[in-house]
Amino acid sequence: MKEAAEKSKRKWSFVLVIIVILVAGYVIWALTAAVPSIQPTTTFKTTAGTIPSETLPWPAYGQSAIGINNVGVVATHGNQTPAPTASVAKLITALCVLQKYPLNLSQSGPTITITPADVVLYDIYESEQGSDMLVYSGEQLSEYQMLEGMLLPSADNIADSLAIWAFGSIANYSAYANQYLKDQGLNTTHVGNDASGYNPSTTSTAADLVKLGELAMANPVIAQIVAQPAASGIPAVGTIHNVNFLLGKNNIVGIKTGNTNQAGGVYLSASKISINNNPLTIVTAIMQAPTLFDALAASQPLITAAQSNFSSPPNISSIGRGAVVGEYTVPWDNQVITATASQPVEVVSWGGSAVAESISLKPISYKSQPNQVVGLIKTTSGLLKTSNTTAAILSQSPTAPSKLWILFHPLSFIHL
Repeated sequence: MKEAAEKSKRKWSFVLVIIVILVAGYVIWALTAAVPSIQPTTTFKTTAGTIPSETLPWPAYGQSAIGINNVGVVATHGNQTPAPTASVAKLITALCVLQKYPLNLSQSGPTITITPADVVLYDIYESEQGSDMLVYSGEQLSEYQMLEGMLLPSADNIADSLAIWAFGSIANYSAYANQYLKDQGLNTTHVGNDASGYNPSTTSTAADLVKLGELAMANPVIAQIVAQPAASGIPAVGTIHNVNFLLGKNNIVGIKTGNTNQAGGVYLSASKISINNNPLTIVTAIMQAPTLFDALAASQPLITAAQSNFSSPPNISSIGRGAVVGEYTVPWDNQVITATASQPVEVVSWGGSAVAESISLKPISYKSQPNQVVGLIKTTSGLLKTSNTTAAILSQSPTAPSKLWILFHPLSFIHL
């Protein structure tokens, strides 16, 4: 009996030692283990909405369109049916010639000798009262000077002469140009029987002209030429002048005017603005105006309104600096800590286009500090494919958990 009691006592002593060891092990583990992360809760309801749109003063006649560089056409007005382009067609000639004989900004290119056939072209356009530039047989012009003569005073004869020099004939040029247009996705534009646009067989729509304008302004040589008020050093005439009379107004940096009896007035413009340090080029096209003067006059309020669609920071939400976008509930004392926007949430976009917001927050530790970045608030413009991010920051530090809380909440450590 005494022996059995002694044996039981040893057994329970062993169990007690094991329990002590386990408890001691748990205490050591709990007090040295990593404290659980504090998980976020997003409190701000993210939004997707539409930027308020500026009313666009479209002309009452013809067809018009607006586009943005690297985006494309953003607005159109009127029936987009192919119509004569007049001299805006010269941009196609310039692009095609520069594709075959490319120039850098510092280059003048090959020398072109004016032939008797080129003089005949001048005589033809002069007799038809088209736009022209005087030339003489044997005159030597560089490729760059020919481009200037075609794009600044809008010389029809220079356009044809340049196309024939580059492609051998107008027919060859026309075939090349139409394939080029197809490759660029200008599916409603067709080059006809000349390179100047004087012939009404070259047609397009305002929407396609906007695309053409974007292509032209993306070419550094064309962009440089159409931004010039004048050019000097032309052997037969000295100085030639840009007939784009709105150059320099309303931030206009180019591009091309056009005017024939069949086309009416046509004006393709490019203007540059900067919104929140984001450079933007806006292209507007007006076709089938009664006169070129009407096209130029109507373009100014349209350009101003188009630029005004970017004039204010387009923030569709109420997320300003300091706005609460999320919170953290500290599990050991139910302390609530907020995450706030470090700056207003803004993104550049076009009026009337959709903008969406998203908020992502990451867990924090009890060692996190005030103003620590804990996530991102992102605003995205679907149309411009631009986005802007603002940091979400912590408003205050969490309290540290007590040793007693740690010891009595073992399940909190399971998901570490």
